[in-house]
Amino acid sequence: MPKSRESGSIWRRWDLHTHTPDTIHADQYEGWEPFLRAIEAQNDVVAIGVTDYLSISNYRRMRREKTAGRIPGVRLLVPNIEFRITPATRHGRGINLHLLVAPDEPDHEERIDQALARLVFPYAGHNYSCTGDQLIALGRAFNPALHDPSPALAEGANQFKVEFVRFQEWFEREGWIKRNSLVAVDAGEQDGAAGLQHDGGFTALRHELYGFADMIFSARPGDRSFWLGQSHNGEAIQRYGRPKPCVHGCDAHSMARLFRPDGNRFCWIKADPSFEGLRQLLHEPAERVWIGETPPDQHDRSRTLQSVAVSGAKGWFDEDPLPLNPGLVSIIGRKGMGKSALNELIAYAGGAWREGDEQSFIHRARPRLKGMRVRLTWGDGRTTEQEILAKGTPTAEAEVCFLSQRFVERLCADPRAGGELAKEIEAVIFTHLAPTETLNASSFENLREKRTATIRQEQKRLIGDLQGFHREIHELYRRALSLPERRARLAALIAEREAVVNQMPQPTTEDEQKVATELAGEREALAAAIAQQAGHKETLLRIENVREKVRAFQVRMDRLWTEISADLREIGVAEALQAAFKPIFTGDVEGPLNDRRNQTQLAIRDLEGEEEHPAAGTIRARRLKIKELEQQSSADEAKKLRMTEMQNRIAAIDLDIQRVRQEIETIEGAEAETLANLRAARRKTYVDYFDTLRREAAALAELYHPLEEHLGEAHEEARQVNFDIRWNVDLDAWVERGMAMLDGRKTLPYQTPDAMKEAATEHLLPGWQGGPPETIGEGIDRFLARFGEDPAVALPGLLRSNFSPVDFFDWLYSVEHIRLSYGLTYDGTSLENLSPGTKGIVLLILYLAMDSGDTRPLLIDQPDENLDNESIYDLLATYFRRSKRRRQILLITHNPNLVLNTDAEQIIVATCAKGEGGFPSIAYEAGAIENAKSPDGIRQQACRVLEGGEEAFHQRERRYALSRG
Repeated sequence: MPKSRESGSIWRRWDLHTHTPDTIHADQYEGWEPFLRAIEAQNDVVAIGVTDYLSISNYRRMRREKTAGRIPGVRLLVPNIEFRITPATRHGRGINLHLLVAPDEPDHEERIDQALARLVFPYAGHNYSCTGDQLIALGRAFNPALHDPSPALAEGANQFKVEFVRFQEWFEREGWIKRNSLVAVDAGEQDGAAGLQHDGGFTALRHELYGFADMIFSARPGDRSFWLGQSHNGEAIQRYGRPKPCVHGCDAHSMARLFRPDGNRFCWIKADPSFEGLRQLLHEPAERVWIGETPPDQHDRSRTLQSVAVSGAKGWFDEDPLPLNPGLVSIIGRKGMGKSALNELIAYAGGAWREGDEQSFIHRARPRLKGMRVRLTWGDGRTTEQEILAKGTPTAEAEVCFLSQRFVERLCADPRAGGELAKEIEAVIFTHLAPTETLNASSFENLREKRTATIRQEQKRLIGDLQGFHREIHELYRRALSLPERRARLAALIAEREAVVNQMPQPTTEDEQKVATELAGEREALAAAIAQQAGHKETLLRIENVREKVRAFQVRMDRLWTEISADLREIGVAEALQAAFKPIFTGDVEGPLNDRRNQTQLAIRDLEGEEEHPAAGTIRARRLKIKELEQQSSADEAKKLRMTEMQNRIAAIDLDIQRVRQEIETIEGAEAETLANLRAARRKTYVDYFDTLRREAAALAELYHPLEEHLGEAHEEARQVNFDIRWNVDLDAWVERGMAMLDGRKTLPYQTPDAMKEAATEHLLPGWQGGPPETIGEGIDRFLARFGEDPAVALPGLLRSNFSPVDFFDWLYSVEHIRLSYGLTYDGTSLENLSPGTKGIVLLILYLAMDSGDTRPLLIDQPDENLDNESIYDLLATYFRRSKRRRQILLITHNPNLVLNTDAEQIIVATCAKGEGGFPSIAYEAGAIENAKSPDGIRQQACRVLEGGEEAFHQRERRYALSRG
């Protein structure tokens, strides 16, 4: 028996309601020959529901014609027996009800005739059966004037309107008909069940009629939505227990209408052109039938494999092309039958196979595969061919996506969140970013670096600023701590001056008193002038400090301009911004500083005075005056010498007093303000660092937004997959570093690591873990409160000798123990903590849910190895169904749920026998699940492979004892 190699369930056009010449009512054809030629001239319709009223006589004629070689393009003829059922619609017509009967058994015509003969209609005390002769007799009984058979037959058929209840009873009694037919009811207003809708007394009957039907004859989109449960709050499913397919046909009675339904509402069915294919509509009413001008095929033909063929196989493989369905292809077979071989060969030819897996078929069979070639034929007619293991195998971008079993296992076994699985997930996400969002990056990692580069630079700057603040604050605080010493020094100087003054020789004459008073005034004025001059010289030093800072700023700005000028030109604003930058780079920054320096130097010269003839009030003039007064101070040389020495001492003390007072004023004034500002800036900088972490988290979340967007519209189970940013805090390490600096022999604010950890958990951890910004600074304040009103005062007495307050604040404001980690969670559990099987689910969700960009064929090898059936049924099946509409999937599986619940369009059964030389001979049969040619049909083979055979399947079914309510 030849092996079946068919592409499985594909969209084909069916017309399930076509009348033929000699139809009982309204025959407007011009005979059989034109009718048959018209069918032969078209290539669209492959299955016809040959329709007649209460009869299959015209179906019988069509079948004879096909057996004789006519209409070869039509692959299936289905007898469609049309009945008129009462009660009548509000338009006074019988309800159209159709029996579509399976034509599979050789004696099906005889069985149909026998069953129709047992359907009777009572009239005038006589029961008339549904046969040609009896219908003629009914017509003549109703109208005795009808002598010719044709009019009498038409009248009899018109009168033969069986009550629905009686028809239903007949159907239930006819076991063969019930098993081998599908009931379809018209949903129209004129002669369909909807015609009962406005008669309230018939509502229950209408419900019964719809419940009895397997299918609905209707092409209206609203009817389809209703019967699929997609509208009216799912009323159809709630009332009738399941959705029902809507089918259609042209209802032609003439050549003008043949295969031309109104509005080109053609009936497309995705199935083998067989009655079993038609039955599949009951299981897949939404996916298997479509009514419209074109079928709902969304596949990119240029990225869909039409067939695969090997050559030079040396008997290992059948070299005839194996056709492939554009939807979901399930590859099944017992272990070692060659399932993985098929996907690997396709992956190799498609550029997706990679070395390194020693368990792969290609690796193990390497010696025997040398020279074998694999040819892929694509849906657009293009072919690609590759020799297995040829040198110089091209490394261009793969034309297929290959998830081998080992590849998935290796990814899912990686315990690290940032390992291979995370990178693979990021690669999937990157492929689905819009081109405008990739910023010309080559990878997700590269894009992440681009998106966060500025933020990372800002973080480094803030960390550097914090460290600089600690040192500046420490220096200022060290000076602030010297205030008591300076105040004591000032008091000592004042006391010393007073003591010196008390020892001054007293003037003995009025002239001596006058000179002494003037001399003291001059010395006091000189001290003030010298202090003023020192202040001016300090100003000169500060001017130079500012100049150096400005120069350093200019260097940084030059560097910044160099960094951003190319970017500014690229974005088209360089000239506009250069105008703003120009004053910074080329403006007169030195001028104001030079002016102030010159003013200060002039003030110093003015205070100093000229060397010759200095102006009054200058330092030189006062020194000359003091020298002159000293000469006049006393006639007593000894007394004069003592007075001079003591007055010089007082002058020196006055200079020290001026200096110390100035230092105290500076520390209490400008430096205290600077210290407060630096502390506030440090606090703000610390808070700002956490703001950059939030910005970084937002940037990362934006990168994962396409994933969340796809999953947000997804199956409920898939919505459990979420992107998660975690603020990881190594609190123990931070506490350990802090406690190591404190001297445990002292009474400490936090005497033990546990005490410090408890306080940090309460005050600091909320901010460290991404809490509101205000919690950061407030937490630091509360944590430091235990060190006293001013912690810097207490610190020197609490720290070990080898640590300074700078070290302490470097630790307190450190951030290295805080880092962002990110990734996926499933049902609240992070990726690294999932089981391998659940990781596999997450990975497959991404490949299946986010396929809007990547439409390459997806080759998957046994994803069900580590998954339970419930997971497969509830989750993966849903995603396979969604993904296969747009993307071809070749799935190797042992699980019947992944074959049946995904409604695989094609099943490939792999078999392997011992061939020539003892080497295996691998063969593949292919077809749809509805291919049920007993005992070797695809359905039967799938049952043997997946279920252990039909009997084993039924035994399990009986053991489960499940029932459906």
